Amino acid sequence: MNLEKIREKLIPILSKKEIEIYSIRTKREFGERIVEILLDVETMDINELEKIHLEFVETLTDDDLDPNYFLELSSLGPERPLTTKEDVKKAVAKYIYLESNKFKGYGTLLSFENDIMTVEINDKGRIRKLDISFDDARKMRTAIKF
Repeated sequence: MNLEKIREKLIPILSKKEIEIYSIRTKREFGERIVEILLDVETMDINELEKIHLEFVETLTDDDLDPNYFLELSSLGPERPLTTKEDVKKAVAKYIYLESNKFKGYGTLLSFENDIMTVEINDKGRIRKLDISFDDARKMRTAIKF
C-alpha cells in the first residue's frame, strides 16, 4: 500500500472543490487498521464528504489499498493543531488554546511577528496582552469560543 499513490489519486477530486489534504497516515484503533485521511477544511457537510469519499473509492484499485485496512475520510474540523510557524500565521485573529512556560489557557492570537505571538487573554475579568515566543509554546491549537 502506497500512501503517496493514494494522495495522488485524491488530489484531483479535492482540487475541483478547492480543498487540500491535511494529512494521510495509517493508525490502529480498537484493533482495526485504518488509513486516515484528514481534509483541511473547518466545516463540511456530511453529504459533501460522502460524495468525495464515493468518487475517491471509485478511483482506487486493489493494489492501492490493502484489504486489511479501512478507509477513513474526514475533515480536520475547527480545532486544529498549530505546529508550524505557517499554521500560526494563518491563525492570527483566531481564538486559540496555548501552553507555554508563561501561560496555559485560551486567548485571541493578535499577531505573529519575528517568532513572537501576541495573545490577548482574559485574566479574571482583566484583558491583558502577552508576548510568547513560538519556541516556548509546547502545545497550540485553534479553539471554539463559547
